[in-house]
Amino acid sequence: MDKVIVLLLLILFITEALATPSAVLQDKNDKTLRITHLTLHNISLDKAREITDQIKASGFNTIQVVLSDGLIFEHAPWKPISNAWSKAEFLSWVSYARARSLDIVPEINLLTHQERFFQNLHPQLMFNKSTYDPRNEKTFEVVFTFIDEIIEAIQPRAIHIGHDEVAGHLPYSAKKWLRSGEEMLPATLFLKNVTQVHAYLKRKGIETWMWGDMLISSNEFPNMLAKHLHGNSPGYGKNLRDQLPRDIVICDWHYFDEQTEFPSLSTLQQEGFRVIATTWKNERAIRNFSRYAKNHNAYGMMATIWFYLPRNEMELVNWIIQTSGKLFQNPDATVLPQPK
Repeated sequence: MDKVIVLLLLILFITEALATPSAVLQDKNDKTLRITHLTLHNISLDKAREITDQIKASGFNTIQVVLSDGLIFEHAPWKPISNAWSKAEFLSWVSYARARSLDIVPEINLLTHQERFFQNLHPQLMFNKSTYDPRNEKTFEVVFTFIDEIIEAIQPRAIHIGHDEVAGHLPYSAKKWLRSGEEMLPATLFLKNVTQVHAYLKRKGIETWMWGDMLISSNEFPNMLAKHLHGNSPGYGKNLRDQLPRDIVICDWHYFDEQTEFPSLSTLQQEGFRVIATTWKNERAIRNFSRYAKNHNAYGMMATIWFYLPRNEMELVNWIIQTSGKLFQNPDATVLPQPK
């Protein structure tokens, strides 16, 4: 009888272990970052908590959260939307995530994509329609005042400073993001902004993360999808990254590549950078980039969701989180097909 009871208990233990979320079954010695990228815009606090629970259950250990007009801060340069969270609500969500052992890395859209940060509210600080002017010291007064508020509020170990898709890097970008007669920001000013913000954060003991697309070019990596290699203009690409501090973490994003090799990641590593391999919604890209990153001991993996959460397309949001969570840990895992 005792043997039967022991056998039944053993079966019960194994059954529960197999049903346990992957976050619980992770190797405790695995320090690899597994990050979900969230935009808290047009979403309720309850829904955000629900998604946070799913992120944890899917094996992630970090959330990179975009700070934008869906949130209210005293020193934010944007105009908040009507249903924006208060600062207190944001801090309560941060506490909720941290209580589940999820690190929080805030993302501030600096320099580029100013439709998200300065919006159209600070024309005197703009280099062109979409890029702020790093030559104007008043720009940094606004930027650093906001950074200080974020540091004081949540004490992050890192801040992601954006810097992707400089307006004008390709003809379609110039047509969409520049007015007639406006020029693309020169690489020298891009470098100035990165180094100035990096130095400020370093004095505060904060790590700098940034997007990597302006640091890599199609000439340097001809076998990768050119759509994501934006450092083709004079001074960008390798010339630019050669001048960057090596303690910056580069988020190397490739959303639709279907090849098995991602040499941009290994090249950045060889040059002394820590690299986070970043994906979106293409299963083959997620699987192949996960395998390459794992084989090259990348600093981490990041799953982006972008506009699908603000649009409340929850079926796809859930698929990205669950699929990425599985493949980041095991690139050969079986996953459900993407919802139509």
